[in-house]
Amino acid sequence: MSHRNDEIDAISRRISDLSEESLIQLSQYISYLKWQEEQWQSPDLWESEAGQEAVWIYDLIEHFIEASQTATVDPSLMEIKVAPALCGGVMRQSIWQHPPVTGQSVLEYELQVPIDLDILKIRFAVGVRDGAMLSQDNQVAFRVRVNGRPLWNHMKSSVVWENFTLDLPSLLGQRAVLQLITDPLGNSRWNWAVWGEPQVVGLAYNDV
Repeated sequence: MSHRNDEIDAISRRISDLSEESLIQLSQYISYLKWQEEQWQSPDLWESEAGQEAVWIYDLIEHFIEASQTATVDPSLMEIKVAPALCGGVMRQSIWQHPPVTGQSVLEYELQVPIDLDILKIRFAVGVRDGAMLSQDNQVAFRVRVNGRPLWNHMKSSVVWENFTLDLPSLLGQRAVLQLITDPLGNSRWNWAVWGEPQVVGLAYNDV
């Protein structure tokens, strides 16, 4: 116990020297670690009656630093980062992806998919952060593309989270390009778009 207390004291001393901006980033990272621990302690939500279980997970938040960020026209006012997001009063670890004034925001991942899987899916939630004043005349579009081909599209004008699970095409043993895209649809005001807890999940059948 004394060793743990010494570590906490050492960390506290280092924290006291951080700038305000660094403290905000540290707080966000601590929130992410706490969420990650809760995921580890929870039962596997991908266990199903059909005898499937998750055997491989590619967490897009965890691999965010490896992704590339581009704007299709002009990056003005585009913002992409990892931080907790509050939508409809519910907090989730998220990728913030506010689109630019013109054109689309593209967050691109390259991932190597294992070959020893039976099913490949992507799961995520989409939301618009609390405080945004969107309307039916001012929506934001969320899109997913795989290897350059459209997989999914959804327009949103409300702040509540919506959960989605999509089947991915046959990519087993391949290197795949996955793109998360947000589009202001001509009006980027209040487009506080966020992706909640996005993960690519490989499932295998249990031998029962």
